Amino acid sequence: MSGLKDLAGFTVRQGELGLRRSQLIVPRPDRVDAAVEDDIHHFRVTLHHDGAVVSRIEAGAVERWPWSTCPAAADHLAQRLTGASLEALAAVDPPQAHCTHMHELALLAASHAGDAAPTLYTSFIADPVDGTQEAEVWVNGELALALTVRGSLIVAGGALTGRDFRQYRQWEGEVPTDQRRVVKVMRRVVQITGGRPFNYAATPSADYVVQSTGACFTFQPERAATSLVTVEKREFSFGPPPLASLIAEVADGAGWDGSASGASAGA
Repeated sequence: MSGLKDLAGFTVRQGELGLRRSQLIVPRPDRVDAAVEDDIHHFRVTLHHDGAVVSRIEAGAVERWPWSTCPAAADHLAQRLTGASLEALAAVDPPQAHCTHMHELALLAASHAGDAAPTLYTSFIADPVDGTQEAEVWVNGELALALTVRGSLIVAGGALTGRDFRQYRQWEGEVPTDQRRVVKVMRRVVQITGGRPFNYAATPSADYVVQSTGACFTFQPERAATSLVTVEKREFSFGPPPLASLIAEVADGAGWDGSASGASAGA
């Protein structure tokens, strides 16, 4: 895992204002440990498996999450995905039934279950300039995808130009299989960039965000009114990147039990 050592301090366009997100995937013989961190989210998921089927899931919110109900989504994830095929996790439930971030992290982890070495996805999307934003996804320190968006519309991005991330499922089949993971990682960072300027202080509970009704576990109608704002924003533009400490620990060979301080679940 020495290849991670130089990446613990790797920051895309350091000093430029924008949202930064790290996703670390660490495969083991019988499990995959995964973590994600950005300005307003920090979650971990561990998938235990026998090479084909998920036998147990440990998941949790670490240090911060935007809404009070987010940690409870870990239990839901564990209950729903345990026993499912690694290759068919996405077919178990619609993503809107889960915490978007833990669910996508679980699927990303499953896709790396057979790997022999860790993978680090490092994402960046600049704050808007005249309505447009430049975004990049790096994999293990190598640039994998760069594009420019206006909202969710890709205005410059090679073969992806003209595509709208809000309609991703309509054109996902046209993306080469070996590129889909990176495109999905990019899609999410584009979609969450709005969290940087969002006024959480004026939004006491999730039901105030009517445009997001039904979008995820927290925003389901049955719990949105009791989902209280808990967000604690971080700014990664001028210091170490998200997950820096964890990346360094894994690079040094430190153990990782998949636990999440703050709130967690297992099944």
